[in-house]
Amino acid sequence: MPHVQRHPDGSIAALTAEAGPADEFLPAEHPEVLQFLVRHQDSGSPDAGGLALLLEDLKLIRVIEDLIDLLIAKNVIIFSELPVAVQQKIMKKRGYREKLFGAGGDIIGPEEGIL
Repeated sequence: MPHVQRHPDGSIAALTAEAGPADEFLPAEHPEVLQFLVRHQDSGSPDAGGLALLLEDLKLIRVIEDLIDLLIAKNVIIFSELPVAVQQKIMKKRGYREKLFGAGGDIIGPEEGIL
């Protein structure tokens, strides 16, 4: 989890693994942390590797979501048998995706011809 060092204007100056005396802790998925990583992805800074890993994790999350949908569609697993917290997260994510891309919208594109 990153510890944040800030510039006097409040913007993030650096992310560190170890806490310093004036550092602030933010979760890795905090918008300010992600914005900092995006701004520094091509700078050669050590934080750039963190962004690459985060982006790959996000892609893998989408694969896992699609796998869960496939298993549900094939009746291998039943959605209502998943833990309630998992059900809530899946439904929340689907809601966000529908708001962004419309009903049936998909960031990957049409599914025709994939399998």
